[in-house]
Amino acid sequence: MLRAPGLAAGLGTLLAVMAGYGGFLFVFTLHLQAGLGQSALRAGLSYIPMAGMFGLVGYYWRRLPGWLHPVLVPAGLGLVAAAYLGVAVAVRGGSAGGPLLWLALAVAGVGLGLAIPPLLTQSLVGVPLSQAADASGLVTTAAQLSQVIGVAGFGTVYLSLAQRTGAPAVASGNALAGTATLLALLALAGLVPAVALARTVLRAKS
Repeated sequence: MLRAPGLAAGLGTLLAVMAGYGGFLFVFTLHLQAGLGQSALRAGLSYIPMAGMFGLVGYYWRRLPGWLHPVLVPAGLGLVAAAYLGVAVAVRGGSAGGPLLWLALAVAGVGLGLAIPPLLTQSLVGVPLSQAADASGLVTTAAQLSQVIGVAGFGTVYLSLAQRTGAPAVASGNALAGTATLLALLALAGLVPAVALARTVLRAKS
């Protein structure tokens, strides 16, 4: 099954996207609550730009011209990388972020909305119908496992950096900035299998 065209590339891309996504949700929440002392409600509301744009783009991406669909995943990853770097700049030094943070979160939502829904479909483009159920289960499991890896890996990085001396907000902000930079690098690394998957999808369409 793993020999099916596009499946391995799709799984590699999925690892980059979902590990980064899960890791970001975890460390950003820690920063808001433990670093900045926000309540659970306020921290949750901080995700509105990201969640709103993810929902909109994830719902309407199929309305984009069909010739754009193969490149949506790489484009989404590029936006996600830029968004994580924007978060790093916005929170460094313990800043609450302001408009730059809200913009970065909105861009992250757009990028994830462009990347995740098409990715789950395109990963199965070369899988024979007789193996579709097994491959779908594999992709779903990989998505969940990737988030666990992201939480464990990037959570460890953030918590290690946050132990440095200084005011809690400053230490947490700098820790999140460093972690977000690594998240951006992971998203950029995900472009390699994403481009390979895009080529597979283009060949399948032709």
